[in-house]
Amino acid sequence: TRNLVTRTQTTTRLYESTEPVVSPFEEDGSGTGSDEILELTWDNVEKTLDEMRPYLIQDGGNVSIAEIDGPVVRLQLEGACGTCPSSTQTMKMGLERRLREAIPEIQEVIQAMPEGPPLELEQIEIILDGVRPFLKVAGGDINCEGITGEGSVQPVINLKMEGSSASLNSVKLEISQRLQRHFMLSGLQVEFV
Repeated sequence: TRNLVTRTQTTTRLYESTEPVVSPFEEDGSGTGSDEILELTWDNVEKTLDEMRPYLIQDGGNVSIAEIDGPVVRLQLEGACGTCPSSTQTMKMGLERRLREAIPEIQEVIQAMPEGPPLELEQIEIILDGVRPFLKVAGGDINCEGITGEGSVQPVINLKMEGSSASLNSVKLEISQRLQRHFMLSGLQVEFV
């Protein structure tokens, strides 16, 4: 019971605090970070990321260091942050800005993409098989017409939809997002022919 009392007292103090809670992502630089200038080390990058993790975790995400290569820090956004449409903003305007303030040696922070499955017809079919039952109910179907640019910076998956759902942009968007989440390729494009 002593621990329970301590936790309750601590929680009460947090709620009774009159100091505003400020995100480290705020534009005016009034975030929770200290003004201490740190050396570029793995531990110091972790220490700075720890200041921002509660805000990422609150949204169902997190961040980890994938690599430090000279003045370039490669971070991997995890959970909801990894697939969020705002991940580039989070990386550049939040994480990179704060890391560069705390560790001026850092020249760039880039997003590491986790390895996805190979871009092959069999893998595309896995995703399309998950969508086909819904399309069939609406009298439609979908097929992969081909893949171009495999191994390039911008590979393209060409799909052909038939039936009444073929004209629905929301259905096309959902299929595109499923494919992009599955393959985890930053330049992947999905085109409907």
